[in-house]
Amino acid sequence: MHIAFRVDGSLHIGLGHIMRCLTLAKQCMDEHDVTFICSELPDHVESLLKDSVNALILLDESQWLLGNYKLSDIESAESVNKSNVHSGAALPEQAQHKQARYCIEALQVQSNTPPDILIVDHYQLSSPFCTAMRDYCKHIVVIDDLANRSHDCDVLLDQNLFENTNTRYKGLVPGNAVLLLGPEFAVLKEAFYQASTEITVKPTLQSEQDIPLHKSNHILVCFGGSDPCDVTHKVVAELSNLKSYSFTADIVVGGAYAHVDALTTLVAKHNHMTLHHNTPSMPQLMQKASFMIGAGGSMHWERAQMNLAGLIITIADNQIETTRYLHQRNCCMWLGESEKVTSEEIRKAIEFALNSPEKISDIANNARSLLNHEQCSSYVMDTIINAITR
Repeated sequence: MHIAFRVDGSLHIGLGHIMRCLTLAKQCMDEHDVTFICSELPDHVESLLKDSVNALILLDESQWLLGNYKLSDIESAESVNKSNVHSGAALPEQAQHKQARYCIEALQVQSNTPPDILIVDHYQLSSPFCTAMRDYCKHIVVIDDLANRSHDCDVLLDQNLFENTNTRYKGLVPGNAVLLLGPEFAVLKEAFYQASTEITVKPTLQSEQDIPLHKSNHILVCFGGSDPCDVTHKVVAELSNLKSYSFTADIVVGGAYAHVDALTTLVAKHNHMTLHHNTPSMPQLMQKASFMIGAGGSMHWERAQMNLAGLIITIADNQIETTRYLHQRNCCMWLGESEKVTSEEIRKAIEFALNSPEKISDIANNARSLLNHEQCSSYVMDTIINAITR
C-alpha cells in the first residue's frame, strides 16, 4: 500500500507531531511505501525524513508557511491569528479546501499511485480538508489529542489519557469510525520496546531505610526537540544551585533547540552534568535515571514504558489536560505551565524528588501500569491497517 502523512513541525509548533508520524511510518515501511507531505521544515528534520521515508513532499512556501505564520495565497488569511498555530484552531473551510488541492497536486506529481491511506496529524486541519482529500485517497486516519473540531475519518488515534477519554470525540467523528483511544495505543519508537525488556517494576518502598545507601541520584532533563520557551536552561540553573545534594544529571536538547551555546557554557561549569545534543540514546538515558524533569506529550508514554517518574512542566496548551489528569492519578508530578512555573517551585520539586525516593518509585510504577507491555512495537500501525482492511 501507499501510505501518506500530512504533518508539520517547526521551532514554533514543536517536532512531536513529526516524530510520532515517523515512528508510525517505520512500523510499516518494510511492507508499504511511505510519503510525507510537509511545509518548510528545520534542515535537520528535512534531512532525517529524506533519509527515512520513500518520498518527502515539501509544499511550496507560497502555498503553506504556517510554521512562519504566513498564508499568502488565502483570501481569508487576515482571519487566521498567529496564536492559532499554538491553540489548535482549525483553518477556515475555504483555506482547508485549498490545502487539499495543493496536496493532491503535489501527490500527483510525485506518484501515479494515490495513497491508500492518508494520515493527518495537524491541528489546523479538520473535516473540510479530509472530505476534500477523499476524492483522491481511499482511507483517512486522523491523529489528534484536542477533540475540539470535527474529523471526516475512518480511524481516529488519540494516545493520551483524559478523564473523559471514551466520550470526548462523540459527535466529532462519523459513527462508523474506529476510535483508538488511550495509552494502549501509545506510539513508541522501537528502541523503547527494546530497552524496556530489561526493565523490572521497581518494588514499592516502605521507607527511606529501604534505599541502598550507595544508590546515587541521577536526573534526566529533556523538554523535547525544540523547547521554544527554553525551560531547559531554567531547570539547569536550579540544578546548579543545589549545592547540598549529591546527584548527577544528563541534559538533553534536540536539533531544533536554539540556545545550545548558552546551555553548553552553563553545563560546562558543572562536572556532574552532561549535555547531549540531538542524541539517539533517549531510552538508555531514561534507563539510568532516577527521575526525569521534562515536558508532557509523547514523553509521558516513553517515561511510562521505561518505568521512569516525571516532574512535568507543560510547554504547550495541548499537554495540560492529560498532564493534570495523570498528576491526579499520581502518575506524574505536574509543576505547572512553562510561562507560570517559578524557579522556586522547580527547586522545591527537585528537592522533594531527591528526598522521597519511595514516592518517586510509586509514581513510576503507577505510570507504567497504564501501558500494555505485552504488545509488539508495530502494534499501533498494525491495528490501523487491520481496522481499514477489515
